[in-house]
Amino acid sequence: MVDSKTPVSDYSTYNGQIVPGGSQGFPGYSPENEVDRNRSNFSIYVDTEIDFSKKFMMGAAARFEYYSDFGSTLNYKLAARYRLSKKLNVRSSFSTGFRAPSLVQVYYNLTFTNFIGDNPSESLLVANNSPIARRFGIENLKEEKARNFSFGFVAKMGAFNATLDAYYVAVKDRIILSGNFDASDLDIGVDNVQFFANGVDTKTTGVDLVLNWNKKMEHSELTLNLSGNINYMSITEIKNKNLDEETFFGERDRQFLLASAPKNKFNFGVHYQYKKLKTSLNFTRFSSVQLIDWQITEDLSRFNNSEMERLEAATDFYAPKITTDLHFSYQLNPTINLQIGANNLLNIYPTKQYSYTDSGGLWDATQMGTNGSFYYTKLNIKLQ
Repeated sequence: MVDSKTPVSDYSTYNGQIVPGGSQGFPGYSPENEVDRNRSNFSIYVDTEIDFSKKFMMGAAARFEYYSDFGSTLNYKLAARYRLSKKLNVRSSFSTGFRAPSLVQVYYNLTFTNFIGDNPSESLLVANNSPIARRFGIENLKEEKARNFSFGFVAKMGAFNATLDAYYVAVKDRIILSGNFDASDLDIGVDNVQFFANGVDTKTTGVDLVLNWNKKMEHSELTLNLSGNINYMSITEIKNKNLDEETFFGERDRQFLLASAPKNKFNFGVHYQYKKLKTSLNFTRFSSVQLIDWQITEDLSRFNNSEMERLEAATDFYAPKITTDLHFSYQLNPTINLQIGANNLLNIYPTKQYSYTDSGGLWDATQMGTNGSFYYTKLNIKLQ
């Protein structure tokens, strides 16, 4: 058991290095953490489409929703499609949206040993409705609000189909988990506190692309698919009020949020069927990801008193990677189907990092996953 009062000499080590903190930092729940809360909600919506002509269509929708512990919200959507020709349509939409704060984000609280790098501290995740949160100027959570706009086209030319859509999404009052604030003067038996708050506004622009080609032959069928997304998210405002911005939602936290919307992802698939045999080969390319590790909290003296050197040392770069999936399926008879295949056939992993990652391991959670190859066989039996 390690906590903030444990001498460094008592830390577990391996090959001269301090073993990273893990699940042992969670001591379990105490009676003080017990919460009995519930929620009910009611909603009503209307959706309609009108064809003004053979070429022009418009749609509209509205939704009202009421939460017993949160309040009400009204959102709407407008959409239109225009047929330029038999082979080409253009489409556009504008809508508003919301996400109510979850029960956990409002009421959950927990005391635990938090490791920041190799340094343990006793931390309290404060419930949003707690007086402690109000003491730090954290207000009652409100809904996240979104505005969405998209414009694109759909084309069909024989065996070839294509869609291309550009979009813009602005989210206001996104709920974030703050950093650790000093709680030594609160006399509550912990070193730090953190809380959920409507902390940032973001905007995201991007493009979605889907291309499909299909060819049917006498006993077989060949399909080629290419899909991809190019995405850019930015943080437009950090709502730290009178709190220190770096502690409230610092460089490290901002980088994790931005990494949740990777810059791009592309998938190319080849699917072939010959009589009872089906094969599928897919290549997925994941873009690079950049995160900030716990070195960002280390003393500047370790980096020649240079904030630039510390940031450079704390930056973890995950290079672009391509994974390969291969699947086979054979219909033995009308009842039995045999499948074999592999996800991530070539056993590709993210770029290795060091022990300053959030998990304390070789890498953080990234969109491509960290499980390596997965091979399987499956026998499906359909009972009539």
